[in-house]
Amino acid sequence: MLDEAATQLKDQHNYVIELQGFARGHGEAAIANSQKMADSVVRYLVMNHNIPVYRIHVLALRDASVNPKDRTKAKLAGGGWVEINLLKNDLLSSVQN
Repeated sequence: MLDEAATQLKDQHNYVIELQGFARGHGEAAIANSQKMADSVVRYLVMNHNIPVYRIHVLALRDASVNPKDRTKAKLAGGGWVEINLLKNDLLSSVQN
């Protein structure tokens, strides 16, 4: 999934990737694990797909218990997951048209 998303961004401009990491547990340990997972995704995108690091923003890391409906996801992903959101500014293209 990361490879597919990164390939589509290769020649794009005016975007930011927002990452949110989620891990099972509570408190600082869960937040630290969330940070590690998000950092792994950042490292993969930068090193394997040459996504500029300034285009990636890690936001609101928290433990998986914050959103109870996602507990199934946590079990499937071995205790955690990273959500990826693409934020794109199309203002320039709309002005040029």
